[in-house]
Order: sequence, then structure tokens, then C-alpha cells
Amino acid sequence: MAKAKVNKYIEMVVVVVAITLVVTISSVVAYDKAYAGEYKGNQAFSGTNSCGNQDMPMHVQCSNTNSGVHGRDNTAALATAQGRPLISEVPDKIFDGFLTIKEAIVKTFGDPNPPLGKTDGGLDAFLKTHGLIPQNGEGGAFGYGILTMNTDTETGGDGSLTVATTHAGVLDSAEQRNIKDPVWHNHVVKLASPPDPPDPNYPCGTDLSVAQITWEQPGDVLIKGKTAQLTNIPNVFSSPSSFDPNGDDETYEPGNKVQNVVSFKLVPVPEDGGSAPDGTLQAVCVTDITPAEKIK
Repeated sequence: MAKAKVNKYIEMVVVVVAITLVVTISSVVAYDKAYAGEYKGNQAFSGTNSCGNQDMPMHVQCSNTNSGVHGRDNTAALATAQGRPLISEVPDKIFDGFLTIKEAIVKTFGDPNPPLGKTDGGLDAFLKTHGLIPQNGEGGAFGYGILTMNTDTETGGDGSLTVATTHAGVLDSAEQRNIKDPVWHNHVVKLASPPDPPDPNYPCGTDLSVAQITWEQPGDVLIKGKTAQLTNIPNVFSSPSSFDPNGDDETYEPGNKVQNVVSFKLVPVPEDGGSAPDGTLQAVCVTDITPAEKIK
């Protein structure tokens, strides 16, 4: 009887060790596949249960895994532990990954422009980035720009380009509720190059600066996760300037023949608080311009 009992306990120990090895190997395999991006959505998940608590009062909890993030581009998609489950705290983004456009998909509609004067047309653009795009001001002042043939003044364009931006601390759009509102909004802008030879009075050093900018918004912008959607962007747009919202309309003609898509940072240079409608914004510098990795 004693021998049978010992054998029974030996069998139970073998079973527990075997279960632990299987669960551990399964966790490692699931982790490897999730980390390597094999799954489009992380599929590794198991619930908590008790193992070996009938014949042997060990109160062993099975190894538990749980994914807290999803997608191909996760830095890490899985946490696992023997005991109580741990949920991954790794965010679904690369640090500042929203400043790198992985792919820009541009769809035009209506008349092509140039030639200048083709007003019945425009474009939609879908910009996919490497990281989640902030909507609450956490990413600072930055944006995305669509450069067209008309952006190049040397080939007959008027220098216009369409941008989508977010920034708290500067009120330059009719879409913002107040100066602290980081809501995403569109502009058509024209940029100024740094003077050559350098001018010590130029506030942006060797960077570009915003020379003209619309107070009203052309088209629409929607941020969804890692994608910025700029839709119904017209070939031609008229609006007062953000530097003088109560002034006359200025007409811009960015067109829809896209040459490049970029991300950038913005550095406002205020004179007295940074509110454009109050006439206190000295300049807005455009820095860290980064072209999209792929455009189609």
C-alpha cells in the first residue's frame, strides 16, 4: 500500500512538471510569434485556472498569458508569468512614431490641377504612421503636409501646400475653441525660406517659417489610431489669414498633383502670449521635416 501511494505521488509530480513545461513552451512560442509580427492581431490568450488542486493540495495556478496590445508593429505584445496573469503595459506605438509616415495613400478627384484655375477637383489623403497619433496635445506642436506641383514656385505654382496640425498654445484656426485647444485642423499655407545671407532678425534661424496661413479650414481631418485622414481637400481655397482673421480673403491654389507628403514639427515664436488673432504671434517655424517612407 505504501509503495502504491509513493508511486501515485511520483505520478502526480511527473504530471505537474509536464504541464508546467508544456505551458511554458506554449507561452514562449506565442510570445515569439507575437513579438515577430507574425499575427496581424495578437492571438495569444489564456484564462486563469487552478491546476493539481485535487489529489495534491498545492494550489498551483497555471501560467497565464494575456495581450494588452494588438497589431503587427507592436514593440512587444505579450506578458506571461507563472502565477497570477500580467497584462502588458507596453504602448502600441514607437516613441515619436507618429512623426514618421509609413505610407501615404492619395486619391484625387475632379479636375487635375495644375494647370492653374482648375477649381472643380481636389484630393483625399490617408497617412499611416508608425505610432499612435496624439489628439490631446501630448505630442506637442506638429503636423503633416501635402506638397504638390503648385508648391514649387519655380515651376509656376503659387507656393501653396495643405497641412493638418495640432498645437495648444497658439490660436490660429476657426476650428479651435480657445488658445489651449489642441484639436486637429487643416490649413493651406505658404512657407518662407530663411534669408540668404542670414539675417539675425529672422526668428527661425535656418528653418522655414509660415509666411501665409488660412484661418478657415479646407476640407476635413480625422485622426484614427495611427492614421490621419485628410478628405475633401480642394484644389483652390479662399480664407482670411490667421494673422488677421477679420481681414479680406486670400486665395490659395495647392492643386492635387502630389509630389511629396511630409511630417514636421512647429515652433511658435510669440511676441506676447502667442495668440495670432491678438496680433502677438511673431512667427511659426517649421522644423524636422521628414518625407513619407512610401507614397501611392
